[in-house]
Amino acid sequence: MLPYVMPIMNAARALARTLAGTPTELVYPAMPVVVKTPAHPVVVSPPPMGREGHWRTEVDAGGTAGFFESPDGELLGFALTGPRVSEMQALTKRLPPVLAAAGQADAA
Repeated sequence: MLPYVMPIMNAARALARTLAGTPTELVYPAMPVVVKTPAHPVVVSPPPMGREGHWRTEVDAGGTAGFFESPDGELLGFALTGPRVSEMQALTKRLPPVLAAAGQADAA
């Protein structure tokens, strides 16, 4: 499901803490995918499958930004290009986790 380095690192940290005696729930925060190209950088954090919402886009000289929002306005995903990729960290903090133990999704 998540074949990138960050999910493996999160799983390894939780497993290490658990094996060291501190049971640790595995939580996958939102993990945007960065397409590293010098010509026109792109970063994407797709919304969770099955979540209801709509895309809102902004296009200007600074690049393109797309925001997937739930009917109540919660940010669930985004796509950024060009200089707009600098917004990645701030937007990622607003996304729900990809996987969280019961009760942790609301706390994230």
